[in-house]
Amino acid sequence: MRIFLDTNVLLDYVQAERPNNEIAKILFELINKNHLEPYVSTQSVIDMVYVLSKIDKVKTMVFVNYLLNNANVRPIDCFSLRIALNSGHPDFEDSAQLACAEDEECDVFLTSDAGILAREVDTMLVMTPGQFLDRMR
Repeated sequence: MRIFLDTNVLLDYVQAERPNNEIAKILFELINKNHLEPYVSTQSVIDMVYVLSKIDKVKTMVFVNYLLNNANVRPIDCFSLRIALNSGHPDFEDSAQLACAEDEECDVFLTSDAGILAREVDTMLVMTPGQFLDRMR
């Protein structure tokens, strides 16, 4: 199963003080245990490093190394950007992430972003990490 992880899921995993930190930890354990295929965009990695390296650079770089070795890190290419531009949705970054996930033929898009969760997506399931964990139990 191909699972696309939005930037906020990555931030949740690294930052202990975030409200969804424990859920993110359980999610990554499930991914590793069940050999699920995690996907992230290069943009998410860049954004995560920008936010977190000011807080804990060492922990951030360890996690980036983990992602590079264990996840499918994919660029948001010009085709995904064009899809995002033509989507008509006001949040360009969200649209680009979704287009990248669709291009990679992901089965599930995990996020805690209310704007993405409210959107209708025909090509994959869009849900919170908590909802995904509930389905997998």
